[in-house]
This record gives sequence, C-alpha cells and structure tokens, in this order.
Amino acid sequence: MMKTLMVVSGGDAPGINTLIARYTMLAQAQGDSVVGAMGGFEAVLSGQLRPIDLSMVRRMEGIGGSYLPSSRVPVLAEENARAQLRQTLQDNEIDNVVLFGGDGTLRYVLPLLLEWQIPVAAIPTSIDNDVTGTERTLGFDSACNFAYQAIEGILATAHALPGRLFLLETLGGDTGYLALEIAYAAGVHAVLVPEYDFDMNWLADRLKRAVTRDGFALAVVTEGVKTLPNLLEDIPRLTNTRLRFSRLGHAQRGGQVSHLDRKLATEMAHLAYETFKAGQPGGALMVRQNQLLIVNELVTVAHKAPPDKSLYSHVNDLIDH
Repeated sequence: MMKTLMVVSGGDAPGINTLIARYTMLAQAQGDSVVGAMGGFEAVLSGQLRPIDLSMVRRMEGIGGSYLPSSRVPVLAEENARAQLRQTLQDNEIDNVVLFGGDGTLRYVLPLLLEWQIPVAAIPTSIDNDVTGTERTLGFDSACNFAYQAIEGILATAHALPGRLFLLETLGGDTGYLALEIAYAAGVHAVLVPEYDFDMNWLADRLKRAVTRDGFALAVVTEGVKTLPNLLEDIPRLTNTRLRFSRLGHAQRGGQVSHLDRKLATEMAHLAYETFKAGQPGGALMVRQNQLLIVNELVTVAHKAPPDKSLYSHVNDLIDH
C-alpha cells in the first residue's frame, strides 16, 4: 500500500480542495492511503498529520480556501529542521508527497525532497500566476472570474449613472500578471502594474477622455503598485471628478473554483498519482504550451518573464490598432 502526504505551504488558492478530493478518490480506490499536514511544514515537524476525510473534502471541492490548513512560518530554515523533517517522513512511513505552494515553496522544498529521493508532486498554487516555469497556476482562473463578477457590477452602476470614474484594485502581490489578464479580457480603459511605469497626467487625461466618449471610465490596478495612495489623491484633482475606488481584497483568493481550475486540478491529481504508481521521482507539475508536464529542473524566480507588454500596451492604447 502506498502512503501519500499532502502539504499546503503559503497562500491558499481555489482548486486546492478539488485536487485533494480527486487524488484521494484515486488513492482510496486502489487501496492506498492519504494523510494531510494540519498546518504546513510546521505541522509536519510536530507530527500533526491526519487521514484525509474524503466525504468532507468532497463537500468542499467547489469552494476556495483549503481543507488542509496552511502555514507561512519558515520552519525549515531553523537549525536541524531539515533532518527532523526527513525523520518525520520516515517515522510516518510516507512514500511520496503532494506539495501545494508558490515560487518560494517550489524553489526551496522541491529540490530538498528530490535530493532525498522522496517522490514529490509539487503543485504551483497561486492566484497571482507568478510561479516560474509554468504558464498557469492553480487558482489563477478562479481569481480572474471573481474579478469579472465585480467588474460587471461596476459596469452596471456606471451605465446607470454616467459621468463617474472607477478604479478596481486586484490582488497579485508585487506582480501584474493577474491584473493585466483581468483588464485585457474585461475591456477596461486602463491597467496599472508594478512592472511598467505610467505618468499620472497621462492617466488622468485618458480617464477624462473615456468619460466623454463612453460615459464612464474604469481602470484596474494591482495591489503592488506603490504609487496607489498618490493616485487616489491626484486623479480626482487632475480630472475634477470624484474617483470611486473598490478593493477586491482577500475575497478574491477564496472564491468559487472555476471550470478551468477544476479541470486543471483533476488533471494534476491524475498525473501525480500515475507518476507515483509508476515509481518515478516526480517534480513540479507545469503547464507549458497548454500541456501539463512534470519537470524536475530547479525552479528559479530569476527566469520569470514580466507580464505581456503587448497586452499592457493594448489595454492602455499605447500601440496603433
């Protein structure tokens, strides 16, 4: 019988519960067992491992959050923590690990498990879509869909009472992948991301022209834009128009799981389980050229490309159409 440990490290994202449910269904159907860490690697080191309750997680598979509590405490950086982790895995007879996490988890923990020859399936989990080496992270599509619902609400009131400016802040950390994807698909008037500078006077003029042409103006900004406080003061002054500001906040991270994330989670669960049953070492599950692959190369943040400049230019009308 094969025994799998599931660990959620870092921020949660829609789709985690779906993958946990799908993998556990596969394992239990074959007589294998699945246990989960009740609080990231901090829980692993303290032995807080529990069998996955399939009936419970199946009821949660369509919602955000995580059936398994996560943790951001960097316990593996502490002295003797790595040796303790290895011993805990041995003591609990863990055969392989399904690891949910972002860039940091994949860069530091994945190589460690592979070095110990512990089969691992590392799941890039982030609504920000900022994990190096993959085109799409688990939770990204759901976060986009959550934002579209908010945008539809803003557009409804914008059309009902013309002449107003709107600014919507998304999550995204210090990157603009999420905000740019949302802005491009929603057809907003401007998008602001940390990777590309903008001029406040240009933005004010663009929003004023949008109000004249369309009756309203809507811009999207990611939380990582450092000049946001200035923007909230300057745009009303430069446009002589009140700015209505909306912040999605952490609700965006806990929204319902979209179809694409359900499908991706299901495909990842099957690939992880099949890899383990075949006796292969595993690695990170990456989407490349729209194909799901397992790669065991070192994940480094230095090679992550910036958000698509052509999309940024298109939204902000910086190119000729």
